[in-house]
Amino acid sequence: MAVPESTASYAAAVFCKTYRQPKQEKKMKTFVTMLSIFALALMLALPVTASAGTYEDFRYPRERQLTKGGYPTPLSGQPITKTPVIVKKEGVTLHKYPEHFLPGKETLGDNEMRVTMLGTGSPTPVRRAQATSGVLVELGNGENFIFDIGAGTAANLFSLEIHPAFLDKVFINHLHLDHVGGIFPLFDAMGWARNTPLYLWGASGTTPELGTAAFAKHIRAAAEWHIQAKRNLLPTGGTTIIAHEIDITKFSPENPRQLAYDEDGVKIYAFPVVHSIDGSLGYRLEWKGLVFAYTSDSEPSTFEAEQAKGADVFIHEVFPSPEGFASHTKMPLEHAENALGEHTVPEELGTIFSIAKPGIGVGSHYTLGDAMIDEAFEGIAKTYDGPVMLAHDLSVINVTPEQIVVRQAKTSLLAAVPEPPKLEGIDMTPGEPSESNTADWLKKTVIEK
Repeated sequence: MAVPESTASYAAAVFCKTYRQPKQEKKMKTFVTMLSIFALALMLALPVTASAGTYEDFRYPRERQLTKGGYPTPLSGQPITKTPVIVKKEGVTLHKYPEHFLPGKETLGDNEMRVTMLGTGSPTPVRRAQATSGVLVELGNGENFIFDIGAGTAANLFSLEIHPAFLDKVFINHLHLDHVGGIFPLFDAMGWARNTPLYLWGASGTTPELGTAAFAKHIRAAAEWHIQAKRNLLPTGGTTIIAHEIDITKFSPENPRQLAYDEDGVKIYAFPVVHSIDGSLGYRLEWKGLVFAYTSDSEPSTFEAEQAKGADVFIHEVFPSPEGFASHTKMPLEHAENALGEHTVPEELGTIFSIAKPGIGVGSHYTLGDAMIDEAFEGIAKTYDGPVMLAHDLSVINVTPEQIVVRQAKTSLLAAVPEPPKLEGIDMTPGEPSESNTADWLKKTVIEK
């Protein structure tokens, strides 16, 4: 921000006019210089403080620029794609969206879906600009669905200023920590915001301890101290986790997918994918003719491509070459090659998209960096020539029957909690106090309020 020249000089002049005395001239010059510096620093600091919580004044960390291949670079406020608008239906008037998505400023249409990337990075390591895996799907009927809740995703989720009472449905791809590590901040909306159970969907596992129900049970158990400390202060309806397991033993060539969710016209199907041990899933959401598919981590297979066929948005992992991955993680090349044996590299992702033919194919779980972006698109282009993007945290995809539009969100770094919904039939009575009490001798030292 440009600071007017007169700002510091005016402050100094006022001071000198009022207090200057002949015997103090030397001291005054020193003091005036210090005062000028202080005034300048104050002017520079004030706008930053004042605008820290507003969307309109948000500044992306980098200026807009392109890679050598012509793709937007990360952190510049542009989605990483050359096809930010895909027209699905010709000859109709298309809705014009603002350049950036601003939370709370856009109401979804009755037949509109919005997909927001909550986390797009890798756990090796988690970075400030890239949380691990997570996606939010919002529908025009008011329903919201979270797919994976990896480390760092909750902050991005809450920055969208959706009240936590509306964020109670999570579909888990698999139980690697980079896909579930952010569940504690989401669960912790209990009492102060969400007063209904948190619902999880996921695989059963080949044995009970490998299933989603066991995971939910242990998450709840790990929070026992936290819950007992709060239960007499706040409502307790949100302190429960309810798991819905998809029985993986029922999948077969004759039964390739199972209906996991069917309410209010929304159908979500689960299907198995090849990743690590048994119990990894992909999901396909269908609503009013719009389709979202999410497989996240997997080795490339024709089966998963067929399950995602014709989706408007198909999100699939993509990893760099073993050499690039080893360079980024500083792990030996041999170990990088072993790890990537369970994942998908760009050329393989192109093959998947060429079978599925999505409205837009989205590569996620990728380590973003200027030098690695062109490599990804060049690899995909070897086997696929349709619309594709590399996902960045807070990339937003709006889908209607007429078009698909991709943007970046502007969210506040100091996002406020939105107004709570008016829900009927929710018990807001606090629970009983815990029997675990602080020792009397220690409590007697508390300063009276």
